[in-house]
Amino acid sequence: MTYNVLAQDLLEQHPYLYQYHDKSCLDWNTRWHNLFKEIKKLNPDILCLQEVQESHIKDYFSLLETIGYGSLYKKRTGMRTEGCAVYYKTDMMNLVEYTTVEFYQRNISILNRDNVAIVAKFAPKMHPTREFVIATTHLLYNPRRQDVRLAQTQVLLSEVERISYNKKLQDSYLPIIITGDLNSTPDSALYDFLINGALNYEILAPKLLAKGTNTFGHGKVLIPPTLRITDNCQHADLVKKRRENSKITRSEELAIIKLINEDKLVDKIEEVVKEEKKLFSTGTLSHDFAFKSVYNHGDGNDEEGTTFQDEWCTVDYIFYSGRRNETKEKLKLLSRYRLPTRGELRDVRIPNSVLGSDHLSLMAKFKLEY
Repeated sequence: MTYNVLAQDLLEQHPYLYQYHDKSCLDWNTRWHNLFKEIKKLNPDILCLQEVQESHIKDYFSLLETIGYGSLYKKRTGMRTEGCAVYYKTDMMNLVEYTTVEFYQRNISILNRDNVAIVAKFAPKMHPTREFVIATTHLLYNPRRQDVRLAQTQVLLSEVERISYNKKLQDSYLPIIITGDLNSTPDSALYDFLINGALNYEILAPKLLAKGTNTFGHGKVLIPPTLRITDNCQHADLVKKRRENSKITRSEELAIIKLINEDKLVDKIEEVVKEEKKLFSTGTLSHDFAFKSVYNHGDGNDEEGTTFQDEWCTVDYIFYSGRRNETKEKLKLLSRYRLPTRGELRDVRIPNSVLGSDHLSLMAKFKLEY
């Protein structure tokens, strides 16, 4: 299950967004009651949350632990008061390892926002060798900066690739589920990139990454080569080390990669590496995962909605890895929690007396096979 639960701080900072709502439904205690009731009823094995206010964890979200959940949390960097969380049923699965991702990277203008992500590896207690990876994030909201969201996704996928890489079977990956509020609709360049595995952003309009809106394109550079993340969303120096030593440890990986993370202050290994032009700033992003969306997002006449942004639209997702180089799919989608369409939502306003957030929750059931 994935759910943007609307931090109360953000609600109070943007009251104009809720001026026509029932004010009694905007009180945090009322919203929390509805959120907790919904989560408890649906009872997901893994729960990915966005906009979890740090000051609410002890007195509110800790209640999830009383009904069997363990937790991971990462607050947004800078002065932000909320972040992402992952809750998981401790009687059903083991947390193998996890990492946090900070999209803010010093001296890189396209990565100067405070958004974050969590990438975690789990294994069912009954089948401890059948590991899988869950990631959740909340990308930048600014509608005019699709380029920033694409750069954040490039960083996220580089860490997903690092954690999901199967050391026992080279060039193979564990099953992956990516969830969260991407602030991008299904017709966006970002969605196209995730689903199709490649995007030629060079020819798209600067910042918006839309087609045919400008006479010139974005250009070849998205993330500068100094961060050493390739256009195939991999840590270049890590991939090189893997070829030399398949048993490289996580601590050694952290020393090699260039990403800065307040949670992991390690001495970086400085190496003079020849710039491989075909790896960086090619104007095209790609990745090695065959992602599918749990939802089909409806048709053009009556699309599904997860939140209201001037109109009902989809910006929240559950993606899962399918088959590309594997002989069979390890994750099979069994069912999903249906989303309403625009026509069904019409004048519905959320939060309301039943729903505690300004986003709808998404949920899917998978079968894990090896």
